[in-house]
Amino acid sequence: MKRTILLETLLGETRMAVIEDDRLCELYVDRPGSDDATGSIYLGRVENVLPGMNAAFVDIGMEKNGFLYAGDIQVGDPALQKRLDGLRVERLVRPGQEILVQVVKAQSGQKGHRVSSHLTLPGRALVLLPEVRYVGVSRKIADDGERRRLRAAADALVRDTGMGLIVRTAAAGLPEEALKREFDALIAQWRDIKTRAAVATAPKRVFSNTGLTLKCVRDRLSGDVDAVWADGSALYDDLKARSEALAPEWADRIRLYDGETPLFDLYRVDAQLDKALKKYVWLKSGGSLVIEETEAMTVIDVNTGKFTGRRDLEETLFRLNCEAAEEIVRQLRLRDVGGIVIVDFIDMEDPADNDRLLALLRELAKTDQSRLSVVGMTGLGLIELTRRKDRRPLSKQLLHTCSACGGDGVTPSHETTARRVVREVSRRRRRGETNPVLITAAEPVVKRLKAIGVPEGGGVYAVKGDQKPGEYDIAPADEAHLPEQCKRLK
Repeated sequence: MKRTILLETLLGETRMAVIEDDRLCELYVDRPGSDDATGSIYLGRVENVLPGMNAAFVDIGMEKNGFLYAGDIQVGDPALQKRLDGLRVERLVRPGQEILVQVVKAQSGQKGHRVSSHLTLPGRALVLLPEVRYVGVSRKIADDGERRRLRAAADALVRDTGMGLIVRTAAAGLPEEALKREFDALIAQWRDIKTRAAVATAPKRVFSNTGLTLKCVRDRLSGDVDAVWADGSALYDDLKARSEALAPEWADRIRLYDGETPLFDLYRVDAQLDKALKKYVWLKSGGSLVIEETEAMTVIDVNTGKFTGRRDLEETLFRLNCEAAEEIVRQLRLRDVGGIVIVDFIDMEDPADNDRLLALLRELAKTDQSRLSVVGMTGLGLIELTRRKDRRPLSKQLLHTCSACGGDGVTPSHETTARRVVREVSRRRRRGETNPVLITAAEPVVKRLKAIGVPEGGGVYAVKGDQKPGEYDIAPADEAHLPEQCKRLK
């Protein structure tokens, strides 16, 4: 698989796109004033303690307070932590208390950021756990010998510190000297955070995990990336400097693009993004996906569409479901969908085909850097997935709620609107109002009004208006041309 990463910056906005085999698979956007604070550490102040929810609200200096579960409160001493596990939140924190917390899940809907006092400092090869004695190795490192070597090296690094380490996938093959250098850098970073917190007044951010150039080099630059293209010399210099410091073995993959056509236009990023954010996604075979994002979960329906296949029915359905599975995993990555995902694939009679489809999904899930888990199939034949929710989905970042429909995606039909008008006129007639009225509405609504008729008892004038679909206003458009007794009704 050919994987390319693109970065561009324009007027304060930085975008990073991950291209795999010439198709857009992931997009990250960093804008001035954006509320994506995932990974950042704050000195917060406990505002409210909610015993009924066993949680607390913490002021971290944002519009909405952070939400802190009792289980996410870390006290430092492992022995004391074990004794406090299971205690009520009111025994752990109190209103007005200052506490170091890290954003672990971005805000969504009416919910604020979810925060935790279990702090982590990510590096390229290691993740420092400054207040937890624990050593772990990434499951993606499959070689048993390499796992033992890395675990021994990590144990030696934290032996006398009271801290912990998680060894990331990028550590595979690195010498112990490189791990030691990164560990020392993370320790220095933690000391700086502690110093900032000691002199700060809550609420205050003491560590920022933002910046796409940092995330690109630290989390994405590896041997499976063919090139990282920077659209502009300043961006290139930043990427080059970070790569030489964090990943010198891959620094030659950073390249400067200075062509006449904008880099993102060259790879048709915006055109692919526009298609990906739509409700309906067409497959190459002629089938389609219908993707509905809701507060509770994301629901995906697979349709055959124009796909008819060439052999028997079961083979046709299996091939379509396999193509849909590949596109679904890509769409989840691209839209950055998190939480529960329910997929209604085309029903297949052979249980073996369902097993093969689940196996394919599990294999495809490994390409997702966020943890994507295939739970299994329900009794109704629906496939359940879960995906780690770190940031707001792309639809929440780039789109806003339609002012016409309020996010419903539908408006009252012309017939419904016309009959609402009729009922309003009838209601006024029953109150004894006999003045003529003028109904201003969209042309299709006017046609339905003429077909339905209007209540008797006074003149009714219907004209074409410039109202939005589903809206109407019983009011004169030009009072100079109406009878004197015509009353303005709103």
